Amino acid sequence: MSRSAVARNSAADLKVSREMLVARAALERAAIREATQDLQIASERIARIAVVGVSLLRRYWLPAGLLAGGLFKRARPFLRMARTGLAVWQTVRLLRR
Repeated sequence: MSRSAVARNSAADLKVSREMLVARAALERAAIREATQDLQIASERIARIAVVGVSLLRRYWLPAGLLAGGLFKRARPFLRMARTGLAVWQTVRLLRR
């Protein structure tokens, strides 16, 4: 094989390699573009959920707080009994060891 034939083969190989790299880069750019769009859609959904959650929290914070406060006042004796029962149970467990 002469030098000119080797140079032509090398140039042809370089051209094919370049075309393959250009095609691969185009595919990677498209994949990155799609991933970016998916990430943007997901972050918009998360932001929308956060905004709705904050608006619901602002709207119902006071009524829920009043309801929980009323229930807690009624439940206070039961909670005290439960706490006492838990303390007794833990003491008995310690004594059995």
